[in-house]
Amino acid sequence: MPDGLPETFPVDPVDFGKYQLLGRVGSGGMADVYLGRPRGQRRLVAIKCIKQGLGGQKSFVDMFIREGKLAIQLNHDAIVKTYEIGRIHGIYFICMEYIPGVDLSLLLRRCRGGSSRRLPVPHALHVALRICEGLHYAHELADAKGRSLNLVNRDVSPSNVRISFDGDVKLLDFGIAKAASGLSSEIGVLKGKISHMSPEQVRGLPLDRRSDIFAAAIVLHEMLTAEKLFRADSEFQLMDMVRKAEVRPPSLVNPRVSPDVDALVLKGLHKAPEERYQTADEMAGAIREMLGRFNFTRGELRDLVRELCYEEWSKEQESVEPYLSVEADRQKHEKVNPSVDEDYGEFVEISIDAATLESTMGGVEKPAPRTPKWVWGLLGLAVALLLFAVVLVILR
Repeated sequence: MPDGLPETFPVDPVDFGKYQLLGRVGSGGMADVYLGRPRGQRRLVAIKCIKQGLGGQKSFVDMFIREGKLAIQLNHDAIVKTYEIGRIHGIYFICMEYIPGVDLSLLLRRCRGGSSRRLPVPHALHVALRICEGLHYAHELADAKGRSLNLVNRDVSPSNVRISFDGDVKLLDFGIAKAASGLSSEIGVLKGKISHMSPEQVRGLPLDRRSDIFAAAIVLHEMLTAEKLFRADSEFQLMDMVRKAEVRPPSLVNPRVSPDVDALVLKGLHKAPEERYQTADEMAGAIREMLGRFNFTRGELRDLVRELCYEEWSKEQESVEPYLSVEADRQKHEKVNPSVDEDYGEFVEISIDAATLESTMGGVEKPAPRTPKWVWGLLGLAVALLLFAVVLVILR
C-alpha cells in the first residue's frame, strides 16, 4: 500500500485491499471519493474514504459507520446503492455504486450560464419524480420487526442528485453526509444548505418526511426557473427567507410552466407542513399525472445531459473507457493471485432497528445516561442496612 491515495488517474491501479483505485473523482472536507474496482473485475465502484487526519476521531468514525450501515439498508433504483463499509490499512471507507454522470447542481449551473436555457418542463418533472420515489422508499423503510425507522433525509438538494450520462436519476449519500454535519459548528458550514431547508428545519423543530417534501419542491422550482429559490446576502437573511417561505410561482420566471405545475410546486412549498403533500408518494402521483401529458423518455434527459455537460462526458470517455479496455485485455493473460496475508479490510456486520435509530440523520445516537458510581454505592449500603434490619427482626 502506498503512503498516500491517488489524486489523479495513475498509469497503474493502486491496490486498496481487495479493490484497485483508479483515481480520485471527488473531495470534501471530511472524505475523498475514488473511482475503483474489485480486483479482477471490470465493474466500477465509488469508494468514499475518510480523510486520513480524521480517522482517529472516534465520534466521526462512529457516525461514518452508523450512516454507512443505514445506507446499506436502502435498496432502491432511485438511490445510489451502498455495497459495504469497512477499514483497510487503517482507512475507513464506504464502497458505493459508481454512476458516470454529473450532479444536478452542475446541470443547473450550465443552464444559468452561457447556454441561456432552462431544463424543459418534462425533464424537470421526471427528475422530481425520481427524487420523490427514492424519498418515499426511504421514508417507509422498516426494520426486521416491521417498525418504521422514521427516516428523514434532511439534505435534498441539487448537489445530492446524480444524473447519469444515460439519463438515470439517483439520490446521492442518503444520510451519509450527516456524519460530517453533526461534527462541526463553524460559522458558515451550513450556508450552502440553508437554501434547501424547510422552515421547520431552519427553526430547529422536530422533522418528519414533510420536510424532505419541501426540499424536493425547492429542487423542482429551481429546475423550472434555472434560478435559486432562496437567495440572500447573509446567512441571517437567508434563514429568515426560508422561515417565511414566501414563494413566487415558477411561471412568473418561466412562461412554459402551466398553472397546474405551479399549483403542484406551491403545495410542496407551503410554509405549514400540514398543507403540503403528506407523503412523497402523494407528490410523486401528482407529478406522474402531469408527466403523462408529455411523450417523455429517459433518452431525452440523456441527450440533454450529454449536450450541456459535453466536456464532462468526453472526459469520462477518455479517462475511464480506454483504461478499462486495456485492463480487460491484460486480464485475459494474467490471473490475479493476492497473497494470503493481505489486509482485505474489517467489514461491519449490519444490524439496525427502530429502537436504536431514534431519528434519521440527526447525528450520533444519544447514549443512555450513565448512573454515577456513588449512587450505586448508596444503593448497596441501603440494601445492606435493610437486610441487617430484617435479620434483627427475625432474631427477636
